[in-house]
Amino acid sequence: MMIKSFVAIFAVFVATVAANTHVIRLVNNTTSTLPKTFDAFVPSNISEFLARATDPQPRFVPLTELRNPGIENAYKPSSDLAKKLETEPILDHSIRMYYFSLLMLHSGFPSDTPGVPQITREELLKRVFLTCILHDVGLSNDDFVLNHPAHAMSFELQGGILAYEHLLETYPSKLNADEVGDIAQGIMLHTLNPTFTSGAASAANFLVAQSALFDLGGYGSLSPDFAKLFGALLSRDSVGEIEAAYPHGAVISEEFVTDIEGMLKQKPNCLLSHAPPNLLEVIGSVINLADS
Repeated sequence: MMIKSFVAIFAVFVATVAANTHVIRLVNNTTSTLPKTFDAFVPSNISEFLARATDPQPRFVPLTELRNPGIENAYKPSSDLAKKLETEPILDHSIRMYYFSLLMLHSGFPSDTPGVPQITREELLKRVFLTCILHDVGLSNDDFVLNHPAHAMSFELQGGILAYEHLLETYPSKLNADEVGDIAQGIMLHTLNPTFTSGAASAANFLVAQSALFDLGGYGSLSPDFAKLFGALLSRDSVGEIEAAYPHGAVISEEFVTDIEGMLKQKPNCLLSHAPPNLLEVIGSVINLADS
C-alpha cells in the first residue's frame, strides 16, 4: 500500500516537473537569443541610435518565439483592462506594437554600450508589455474614461494617469516607483518621443513610441530617418506574420483618422496638433504594414 502511494506521489512529482519545465521552455524561447541586458537609455536621434545599435539588420523571428507567456500571464489584469476599455482594432494595434518592439530587440537594439546604464531583458520586456498594452486607454469612449477628471487633457496624458493609477492599485508589490514612472511617462510621451532629435529616451519609451509610429505609418512613415530605422530593425516576413495573427487592414487606419480628426476639433491644443501636417494622409494610406 505504501509502495503504491509512493509511486502515485512520485508520478505527480514527475508530471509537475515536466509541466514546469515546459513553462520555463516557453518563457526562455522568447529570450534565448536576446542579450541579457540592453542600454537602459538610448539616443532619441535616429542616426545616433543606429550608430550605437549592435549589427542592426532585420532578423526574422517567428511569432511563436516572440511570445512570452510568463510576462503576458503575470500582467494579464492589464490586458483585461485594455480589452474592456478599447475597441478590438485598437487592442490589436497595441499587441502588434508589443511584438514589433520585441522584434527590434532581436535586430540589434543597443546593448552593453560603455558608460551607459543597462536594463535586464526581463525588466525591459515587462515595461514594454505594460506600456504597449495600456498606451491607448485614453482613447476609450467608456464612461470610466470619459468621466475621469483627467479627460480634459490630451489622450496620451490621461492615458498615462489612468495607467499610473491602475498599476499602483493592481501591482502594489510587483512594480516599484521607477517601473511605474517609466511606463506612465512612455504612455504620456508616445506621440511626442519620435519628434525629439536630441537627448535620450528610456529603452522602453523609445521602443513603444517607434512601434506605435510604425504601426500607423508603415515602413515609409513620416520621414527618411524613420524609414531607415524600420528598414534596419523590422523584418517584413516577421511583420507579415504578426499582421496575420493581429490584422492591421484599413479598419484601424480609418478608426485612427476619425479619432484624431475628432480630437483636433474638440481639443485644438492637444499634443497631436503638433504632428506633421501629412499625418492623417500617411495613416490613411497604410493597409498592410509588410507591404508598405
